[in-house]
Amino acid sequence: MAKAPKTTSNSGRTSGKTGSPKPDKGMPLNFKVSADFRREFKTYAAQHNKKLNQLLYESFAALVAKHVE
Repeated sequence: MAKAPKTTSNSGRTSGKTGSPKPDKGMPLNFKVSADFRREFKTYAAQHNKKLNQLLYESFAALVAKHVE
């Protein structure tokens, strides 16, 4: 008996035949952090008028730039 091919939901996560993410839709990134880190991260973002994902992108870019030099 052949298995049915996997289908993707209509969640809007992929576009076209390549399966690449849509430019205007984000992909989930799930991981656990301590309650203290979560509070500090969210507080910093709020104090600097940034969204959480914006702070994550900027933090990662700074880390990569530091290691490239």
